[in-house]
Amino acid sequence: MTDTAQLAIFIRGVDENFTIHEELAALYPMKETTRGEDVFLSLKEVLQKYGLKFNNLAGIATDGAPSMVGKNEGLVALIRKHFDFSDTPLMQYHCIIHQVHLCAKKVNFEGVMKVVVKTVNFIKSKGLNHRDFQTFLEQMESEYGDVLYYSEVRWLSRGKMLDRVFQLKDEIKVFMSLKGKDILEFSDPDWLCDFGFLVDITKHLNNLNLQLQGKNNFIHDLFGKIRAFEMKLKLFKSQLKDQNFAHFPALKTCDPVSTERYVLTITDLETHFDSRFSDFKNNEFDMKVFYSPFNVCAEDVNETIQMELIDFQSNPSLKEKFTNTGLIEFYSKYLKQSEFPNIYKNALRMASLFGSTYICEQFFTQMKIVKSKTRTKITDRHLENTLRIATTKMDTDIDNLVNQMQHHLSH
Repeated sequence: MTDTAQLAIFIRGVDENFTIHEELAALYPMKETTRGEDVFLSLKEVLQKYGLKFNNLAGIATDGAPSMVGKNEGLVALIRKHFDFSDTPLMQYHCIIHQVHLCAKKVNFEGVMKVVVKTVNFIKSKGLNHRDFQTFLEQMESEYGDVLYYSEVRWLSRGKMLDRVFQLKDEIKVFMSLKGKDILEFSDPDWLCDFGFLVDITKHLNNLNLQLQGKNNFIHDLFGKIRAFEMKLKLFKSQLKDQNFAHFPALKTCDPVSTERYVLTITDLETHFDSRFSDFKNNEFDMKVFYSPFNVCAEDVNETIQMELIDFQSNPSLKEKFTNTGLIEFYSKYLKQSEFPNIYKNALRMASLFGSTYICEQFFTQMKIVKSKTRTKITDRHLENTLRIATTKMDTDIDNLVNQMQHHLSH
């Protein structure tokens, strides 16, 4: 069980009334290979089981693994090869959270990370050192009582660890000296400036990460947060050029002589954000027709929707209703498919695209609970059923289910 790869297939669907359904469709144990073909065949089986057509697939979010995005044998390539999406183009996009992680890795101050991680490992890896350090902080009446571990696979832990070590850098410097492990870098002004910058920029990236993890976000909500962060990067770059540290408090305490290195790092981040999210930008106007149809120019949208959009924008009644009702409520109650078929179709497509991070994190959390160390055995079917119940959005009517059961009568 521990060594078995699990393929979790979540499906988000939108019906003609704009009711959104988002559920775990299946959990497949990949006991042999995990190639694109294996994933494709599993996905095909699930859709056939529920009577769903591949041609109705609006979008698919993947990571950058070859089995998912390989040019010829990746999952997306196989889907495009076997099914026709000429009527409604399939939107392929990288998982937004995954893209943010990849961009964040470009902030590579290896000299800082190496020293900080080595120091934390020295303090935490041995019980005696750890207890001595906690006692030392208590005697120093420090605001914090410990340092935090860092995990390469959990980006948020990096920011928390860096911030804690920076806050305790004076205490750590003295403690390590008492242990005969002097850290020369903690006395180097340039190194400390790099450390402060890394703390601040990582904190900004962490905040973006957390914003993207909320539930019930539409794809345009997530992309809007990315756009906002790109604007923040421009602000950071401009202010750092002028030695303005308003949004870099840790760096400010180090009083850097030059900020050129940090400006170049942010410029590099800008470039990576621009390239990493190009697939979203290619569909930006389709998103805007969905969430802000009265503020998009007809010349910017697909030709198939231009005439409808002009008629739509010229309808004062629709404009008033759009302003005064929620997004999904508007499309479900007031948009007539017969009058605006292409806008209606685009709305269904955009509503079905979603940020899967919340449900995936919830799924992994529940899986860890179900597959606990104390459990000796669990079947594939039992695991799937347990996780489906744990992640479902449906309200369970226990009383009704009980009433439908054949009860055992005692004599």
